[in-house]
Amino acid sequence: MFKYSFLIVLIAFLLINFNGQENQIVGGKIKKERNEVFFGEYDSFTGRYSRSIKLKKGVTYAFTLSKNTKSGDLSLYVEDPKQPRFFEITNNSLYLTPEKTRRYRINFVGFEHKGSFQLHWKSSNQKESERFV
Repeated sequence: MFKYSFLIVLIAFLLINFNGQENQIVGGKIKKERNEVFFGEYDSFTGRYSRSIKLKKGVTYAFTLSKNTKSGDLSLYVEDPKQPRFFEITNNSLYLTPEKTRRYRINFVGFEHKGSFQLHWKSSNQKESERFV
């Protein structure tokens, strides 16, 4: 019986630790609200939270980060999983035109960050009015 209990605990541990989250979020959460919006609100966030999104070749995407920081630090970058490169959001914005259609990873990195954030993105073929539909 001990063998099976140990195996179940090991499998649960592996599933929890390999879901794209290597972090500690206290008193809140980070979630994808709509197709082009991530939202986070918490008492404290330390670590890395990542999710994948599909981006199309040749389309320019505008990412805008709005954050409310009471203390700590929050940064964000978009990673190309097929190549060893990433695109960091600077001055709360990033314009990215992928060379290939594929899934890219959005990575939020917090260091004792207290507060909240919203990440919006839109493609160059979306109208401004569609951004907040």
